[in-house]
Amino acid sequence: MVQFAPEELASLKEKLRTRSHLLDGLRKRCDYLIEAGLRIPDRGVATWGHYFACPDDGAHLRYDYKSDRDYICPVCGKAFNGEPYYGAWWRITNSVNTGTAYCGALLWTLGGEDKYRLLSARILLEYAENYPNYEEHGDIPYNNKGRMNSQTLDEATSMDSLARAYDMLKDTLPPTERKLIEENLLVPGAELLIKNRTNQIHNHEVLIGSALGIIGLVLGRYDYVDHAVNSKYGLIYQLEHAVLDDWLWFEATFHYHFFALEAFMSYEKMAFGTKYSLLGRPEYRQMYLMPLRLLQADYSLPRLGDGGSACIFAQLAGHYEFMYRVYGDREFAAMLNRIYEKHPRDMLGALLYGKETIEPAELELDDYHDSEGSGLTVMRGSDKTQYLLFRHGRYGGEHDHYDKLSLHYSVNGTQVMPDLGTVPYGSPKHYRYFKNTFTHNTVCINTQNQPPCNGETLRFEKHAGETLIECRADWTKPASTPDSYYIKQWDDEAYAGVRFERTVLFTDEFFLEAFRVRGARGRQVDWIIHPKGRCEEAAADKEALTLAGSPPTEYFRNARGWRTDKPVISAWINEEGRFSVCSVCSAPSVSIYAEAPDNPAENDLTYYIRRVPSAGDDVVFAALFRMGTERDELTFDEAVTDGGKVSIRFTLNGKTYRREYTVGEN
Repeated sequence: MVQFAPEELASLKEKLRTRSHLLDGLRKRCDYLIEAGLRIPDRGVATWGHYFACPDDGAHLRYDYKSDRDYICPVCGKAFNGEPYYGAWWRITNSVNTGTAYCGALLWTLGGEDKYRLLSARILLEYAENYPNYEEHGDIPYNNKGRMNSQTLDEATSMDSLARAYDMLKDTLPPTERKLIEENLLVPGAELLIKNRTNQIHNHEVLIGSALGIIGLVLGRYDYVDHAVNSKYGLIYQLEHAVLDDWLWFEATFHYHFFALEAFMSYEKMAFGTKYSLLGRPEYRQMYLMPLRLLQADYSLPRLGDGGSACIFAQLAGHYEFMYRVYGDREFAAMLNRIYEKHPRDMLGALLYGKETIEPAELELDDYHDSEGSGLTVMRGSDKTQYLLFRHGRYGGEHDHYDKLSLHYSVNGTQVMPDLGTVPYGSPKHYRYFKNTFTHNTVCINTQNQPPCNGETLRFEKHAGETLIECRADWTKPASTPDSYYIKQWDDEAYAGVRFERTVLFTDEFFLEAFRVRGARGRQVDWIIHPKGRCEEAAADKEALTLAGSPPTEYFRNARGWRTDKPVISAWINEEGRFSVCSVCSAPSVSIYAEAPDNPAENDLTYYIRRVPSAGDDVVFAALFRMGTERDELTFDEAVTDGGKVSIRFTLNGKTYRREYTVGEN
């Protein structure tokens, strides 16, 4: 067995004598399949799990292993049948089966429970019998084909589980069954991964390389291991070329940062202690340290780009247990301690891959700024409860969004003005709403998506309790793009000759900004924010508008607005208090409020849009943001924009403030 050395396995079994409840989750999962009756497809019918979503609200449909029809949306209650839901159901079912094969083998290995060995072996054998009948199929964006599944990525995740299960059961099987599993399933699976791997830096290639390496280790096929680790676009190449200077994964989301690391670690947990391990390289440790510098006040990570559940606080424990065992950093201990303050350290992964004890340690949250790697800046304030994230880095490819110079703001972990992330990729809202410039806290031209652009830092200064940062996005020069596949979903013409500069001045009491747009003559320019909470400025008496343009505007409702040259004060009430935003524009503009989907999409947000219908060569938006209480008294006394010079005077709870700052060189 590759996974556990004899002495390690003996130690685990001894520990489980008093902690056998840690296996209960595995037993429950396996017992369910035994009771339901195993369902293995006899042809390659599985498609894409992301299709298993409601087309109306983007919610995941309810999955039932026992029923391949009547998939119910938990939000609207509608039932769906046929394609694409049927093929997606089979993709999830393949995942349940292969994951259960691993669970059953683990139960046998750790607890000697033979009925679970038989279940795991049956899954392996039935897939081995059917795998030759699975034809290559699939047309999923960014992916090559699979056989069991419709993309190579999913084939890799299935093969990962099956190979690890086989590793634990191999010595219990007769030669004929070993031969069947190896020659009909694992070897053809490995050959498919080699054939359909693509020449790009991407999380897909990490998962594919990891699964190929695992199969190689289990079968003693070190040619597979060599290809997985050492070939161009293999695991070492990904570490050397897909990790940015400040150690963030190039796809620019925390979700895919951990998604890629999870795949690397799946391989490393098999290669641990062998000459094929890469744990001695510097990248892993630094990649796990990097997100700890950008935690929100509640120790969660924000959704950015195609961000999702990997950023959930409790789930981070599964990532850091093994890293703490390998590297022993106090920062890893501190993260685990913080998680286990709220959640029991009562998971099997901690026993299998963690240390016996975790040392006392605490994390110090601090500001963060990077100009060469991720291009992320975080400003927290003196009490560390605020979290203002400014995105000004490189274009990250497939899973990035078109939101250069956007803001994300939270207080005590409450999302105040967030990046919305996205929904399952099979939902129409993914491409038509969430992935668009118009649904981010930035500026949008002609309601179209920004082309790829690598932002740059112009100034970053800290003095007297204030932080000032100025960054630029420039479409007057070509952008470098990553060595990774992506689909063009932007409008080059809308941004031709355009340059953005955004200056943010952050203090404990408030933050100010100026957003300068140059070169957009004759085009519509929208400054957009979408705070969470109940909007106090309903503008019910204003003129009804239609937000025509790019696809996301079809999801906006109840738009109303008015022409104004004056400052506009808006406010949203959330669980932290009142979030007030005072905005002004250097050009005649229209102020617009409209409702559109939040994430989860069954809820709504109230957007505020400051629109210049036909811009000149130089437009400046300036704004004051204040997270306070409902007792706040705030007046916007004066706002002057003169080219790149901005002067703002306001009174907050009886105290008058005046700030002058610049944006963009004149």
